[in-house]
Amino acid sequence: METWKENEIVFNGKVVCLRVGSVALDDGSTAYREVVEHPGGVCVLPCNGAAFVFVQQYRIALKKDMLEAPAGKLERDESPEQCAVKELREETGYVAGRIIDLGIVYSSVGFCNEVIHLYLAMELTSVGSRPEPEERIEPVFMSVDKARQLLADCGFDDGKTAVVVQRALSWLDANGMKGTRNL
Repeated sequence: METWKENEIVFNGKVVCLRVGSVALDDGSTAYREVVEHPGGVCVLPCNGAAFVFVQQYRIALKKDMLEAPAGKLERDESPEQCAVKELREETGYVAGRIIDLGIVYSSVGFCNEVIHLYLAMELTSVGSRPEPEERIEPVFMSVDKARQLLADCGFDDGKTAVVVQRALSWLDANGMKGTRNL
């Protein structure tokens, strides 16, 4: 186990802060650590019948467009499910009659404490999207079967999206809703 001996926040931004310092190790020695602290987020995969709804958007950190499940950062005093409902509507224009909790995933445990809550959204109703002013998002509809094949072919480069697709497919299969059956 490690415990902070001394640390300080050297950057405190809109999305993350960076804490650096030394930790005490279980053998009494010390080590230097840099930790990105994040309030957490959600990733929600909408399913409208036999298709999933993804979003495509440019990511400056990677300098390319990415295919992702809708996602967003948790705000203060907001539950993960409330955030999932908000992001689903903002990014896709849908509201869900049913939100299924698919667990959590940590984005990168070696240096970051971000936890991402994963959801499957079903029984969708279109109400019109309301993306944030700075977001440039395009919806991408993909059959459940095509998403299954893309996952098998390692075609989802975004980690949270790959995990939520895998867990959603497992949930659909376990509940007798595999492939293109009517949901």
